[in-house]
Amino acid sequence: MQQIVCTIGLAVICMFTAQAQAIRVAYFGETVTHYGVKVAYESPIYRYQKKASSTQKSFLFTPGLAVYRHPANHVGVILSPEFAYRRLGRRGGTFELAISPSYFRYFLEGQTFEVGENGQFERVPLAGRHAFLPTVSIGWGKDLSVRRQIPLAWYARLNVMQQRPYNASSLLRFGIELGIIKPLKKS
Repeated sequence: MQQIVCTIGLAVICMFTAQAQAIRVAYFGETVTHYGVKVAYESPIYRYQKKASSTQKSFLFTPGLAVYRHPANHVGVILSPEFAYRRLGRRGGTFELAISPSYFRYFLEGQTFEVGENGQFERVPLAGRHAFLPTVSIGWGKDLSVRRQIPLAWYARLNVMQQRPYNASSLLRFGIELGIIKPLKKS
């Protein structure tokens, strides 16, 4: 629990000290039937561009929160402090690679009971589990501000996640993100 609090604290500090921030909003789905949304706050850690090239490379810190629903099973919440590398080409094409030591919490849908001290069944509010969810992401997209002067970018990502623990071992999960990135101020 202390690690989670430290991670959230680091995310908040980075949000208020970074320059040229942006907001990400995306469809987040583990599969087509496990649908949800992801919101993230993007801030550059380091950005560079060679003088002879119009290609820009950035290292980003992107804390985010995803919520999805697995119908008739659970609602999942993922807190992800992401560290990413982005390459922006001269025509606006983007490539991203990211890692995230995410925290996963799911809440079971339906009523859950356990046997109490008196031997009677008692309802368990907010039943579910916590898990560590390390994630690797690869993505691509297009920054519309490069050629069309529209302050918006779209992107698509594939996320490979490993839930630890899952029952007695771990579970490999795949997710997709399809979204937009909106700058909060000009970089």
